[in-house]
Amino acid sequence: MVLARLASDERPQMVHQLRVLGSWVEKLRGLLGTSERAMPVMLTRCGSVHTFGMGYPIDIAFVGELGEVLEVRREVEPGAFASNRDACCVIERPASSDAWIEKGEHLWIVAMGLG
Repeated sequence: MVLARLASDERPQMVHQLRVLGSWVEKLRGLLGTSERAMPVMLTRCGSVHTFGMGYPIDIAFVGELGEVLEVRREVEPGAFASNRDACCVIERPASSDAWIEKGEHLWIVAMGLG
């Protein structure tokens, strides 16, 4: 498993730790089968997600190829499909009222490692 830390140009104090999912199987699974305490994930080379089979709602951020946050959807309920044709990756986490990625931010990977 690859772990990453994301930072934002607009909010340098906000650092998001997440798992990077790159294989087809990893991306298909995403947060499926996890609990509401699961670590956020980044689905690389991805512009759409589904919440079929999920047991809880999720927050989603669609990110463009230059790290720009194109769209954010909060509390996407189980059984939904979401996509953005301009996204090159998607970041998702269990829905939370905690601070989250915002549309218009520019994100950067500041550290990566193996978990």
